Amino acid sequence: MIEFLKRLISPLLKIELGQPAPPSGYDPHEFFRVERAAPEYLRYRLLGWGVTAALVLAGLIASMVATAIFIPAWWWIEFPLALLAFAKIAILYVATRIEYDVRWYIITDRSLLIREGVWTLREITLTFANAQNVRVTQGPLQRWFGFSNIQIDTAGGGGKTQEGEAAPHRAVLRGIKNPEELRDQILELLRRHRTTGLGDPDERHHTASPQLESENSRKLLAEILEEAKGVNEAVQQAAALPANNAAERKQG
Repeated sequence: MIEFLKRLISPLLKIELGQPAPPSGYDPHEFFRVERAAPEYLRYRLLGWGVTAALVLAGLIASMVATAIFIPAWWWIEFPLALLAFAKIAILYVATRIEYDVRWYIITDRSLLIREGVWTLREITLTFANAQNVRVTQGPLQRWFGFSNIQIDTAGGGGKTQEGEAAPHRAVLRGIKNPEELRDQILELLRRHRTTGLGDPDERHHTASPQLESENSRKLLAEILEEAKGVNEAVQQAAALPANNAAERKQG
């Protein structure tokens, strides 16, 4: 039943349930890893759905009791309200299942792609050139279900902090079953990226500029050194002239 509803709703919401394409610029010979949220993450989300459904049903029952006691003539109003309540509960359940199915994490040598969302489908691409902090977070309920989140901050976000610095972008890999192992893998890719100079073409262009400047500097220094040698020889010759003249006068 749930699979039928997902196939029915997916075209209406214009979402894809399959694996997304790799980030732009991906080389098939590079590192490639696909991660999904753990089944425990789905149970965690369904717990939230269950609490919401219980609150909606409690409100519906309270409304029906109040109507039966105080305004019995309005009992017919409760039927459309009950239909709306059950429709809301069913839609939230299907949306929770679809949100789990569309959640993908794709990791390459250069970047990380996160796809998530149902009503608003988002694809976030984070390049390792801008990554700053990688950490594992886990709340009490997440610890009870047995999964964690991996949070990655990047420089150059929108807006300002209270200190006037740029607020970082934040990407979160939710529902990770093996957070330490995946965090170490991301840190290794960051280290490899920074040591080998991987990055965007603009970044490689910027890193090449200091080399060109250093070559020009070496050429300029070589020319200055040659000129200094010439000046030194001229000074030595000028200093030797009085001594040569004196020697000639004595001989004369």
